[in-house]
Amino acid sequence: MKAATPRAVAGLAALALLAGTAPARAAETTVGISHGIDNLSGPRADWHESTLFLRHQLAPRSGFGLGATRIERFGLHETQFSANADLPLSERLTASIDGTASGDHQILARHALGATLQYEFAKGWLVHGGGRSSSYNDAHVNQSLLMLERYVGNYSVAGAWRAARALGATAHSGELRASYYYGERNAVGLSLAAGKEAANIGGITRLTSVRSAALTGRHWLDQRWAVTVALGHTRQGDFYTRNGINLGLQASY
Repeated sequence: MKAATPRAVAGLAALALLAGTAPARAAETTVGISHGIDNLSGPRADWHESTLFLRHQLAPRSGFGLGATRIERFGLHETQFSANADLPLSERLTASIDGTASGDHQILARHALGATLQYEFAKGWLVHGGGRSSSYNDAHVNQSLLMLERYVGNYSVAGAWRAARALGATAHSGELRASYYYGERNAVGLSLAAGKEAANIGGITRLTSVRSAALTGRHWLDQRWAVTVALGHTRQGDFYTRNGINLGLQASY
């Protein structure tokens, strides 16, 4: 969950969707790099986003990661640093935490902290619940998440409800996800989202309507190298329509 950014976009959010649902192997370190370009409607310049990340998987439900993202939006440049960790609390319960910080914070959050609990209440059935707090120059955004996920064979489907509290009002949105897993670790995912959310537009935080769709994929070329791709479409209220692509390369050791 990330504040003030449309969820299903061709960027980190879309790739994280796939990374969060695909099966993980134990005792593995992955280094990756990606670059995304989003074309906005009207005379606005394209957005650019480059990310470098490191992920160390200790066990199937235990690991941590670090990342750095450089963005260019509305003529502004920022660098955001991130960290995350997953920890099994029991055989069925897993906790995840993540945080970000931006030194410039003209568009991105000055800092943000989120936590999620995942509980497998029956075979192939998971429920996720969590929250996130983000501080911007002009607003503070609190978010909550409730998601139900189902695994059947090589497929998974999920439905999520989100709420964002900012500027004295609450916005609600919903999301549907579907993923197909093939081979040992390859996956393709589709995400559709609609509702209202807190978005930073030109340095100003607003509650706007959003409709978005993203198609994501990860394919391993061999045991070490993998490529990732994300295609996204977002309509951000009456402000703009955005179409993007993100390509990445990963190496595991």
